[in-house]
Amino acid sequence: MAEGLSPLDEAHLWRAFWLARRAVPSLVEPNPPVGAILAIGEEILGEGFHARFGEAHAEIVALRQVKQPTRLAEATLYVTLEPCCHTSKKTPPCVPAIVEAGIKRVVVGHLDPNPAVAGQGVALLQKAGLTVQVASSAIPSARLLRHFWVNVRYGRPYITLKWAQTAGPTGRFPFSGGIMGSRQQGRLAISGFWGKVWAHRLRAQHSHLAVGWRTWHLDRPALTTRYFPGSNPIPLVLYHPARATALSLPFYPAPQIDRDFAQTLYQTHKVGSLLVEGGAHTLNQFLAADLWDEIHVIVAYREVAVPSEAVVLAPALPLSYSWHRLTLSPKEEVWIARRPQAKDEIALP
Repeated sequence: MAEGLSPLDEAHLWRAFWLARRAVPSLVEPNPPVGAILAIGEEILGEGFHARFGEAHAEIVALRQVKQPTRLAEATLYVTLEPCCHTSKKTPPCVPAIVEAGIKRVVVGHLDPNPAVAGQGVALLQKAGLTVQVASSAIPSARLLRHFWVNVRYGRPYITLKWAQTAGPTGRFPFSGGIMGSRQQGRLAISGFWGKVWAHRLRAQHSHLAVGWRTWHLDRPALTTRYFPGSNPIPLVLYHPARATALSLPFYPAPQIDRDFAQTLYQTHKVGSLLVEGGAHTLNQFLAADLWDEIHVIVAYREVAVPSEAVVLAPALPLSYSWHRLTLSPKEEVWIARRPQAKDEIALP
């Protein structure tokens, strides 16, 4: 923690963190999830989180809950992300509202990675005479920002690739050489119950969910969070314009999966985070373009009946990635790779 933060400060920041986690990616992104609390000692005067893109930020929500504004001079504002100070967005900046409210102390969970802020919000608050303290990475506010960090640094969505497959030949990495589908039939049952739970949990953590045209045509997947208590992502069915004339959403033209395509998704269509679930051709396109931030491979130790001429192999993955394995059930596990982010004074740890 930053020097001078008390156990009570830490407790309020944790509360703000859990408030921020209530934000639904499909509603709030490409804005970041943010929570805020106004407190005097143990008494909470107001609290809230940023719930929907284009609506009030967490600090404003908390301020609106205060029933006795004259007490704000005694209060501390706890907020998971540095208050904004720029005007190139749908809502007014929060820094002037905080100063006008008469608050004298602000505790910030993490500096804003957006270059339009990046410490300037803190500087303006201090210039107005407020005491501002920034927590260290011990408070996990940074984990909330991984989608937003990629958005503002690279101008594209945070991209997660996910698929289920059978275990390949025995070896250190069971996802090498496994089967993920059939060219002659629709949905192939590979994931067990806990694999579905993991997959649907991922869906709830992303604003958008993409599948390729062939996967949609063969499987007609529901693309919902039926196995996890979360909100449904916005579906996208990626198709090559040569396959069909212009179609309306959820069908989205993708003549080439590259960085221009990814940046258009973010800048034009406000896709803050994208979960790509298949099929193999679409996944391989993202891998070939090096467009990913996380990879989740659900490996099932079971046999599937697929004629040899119809087998669809799972994408080949470099074994040099840093892989983490989690056991989901006796016959199912998930292998996870996360792209390390650059380290600087405001980047994610």
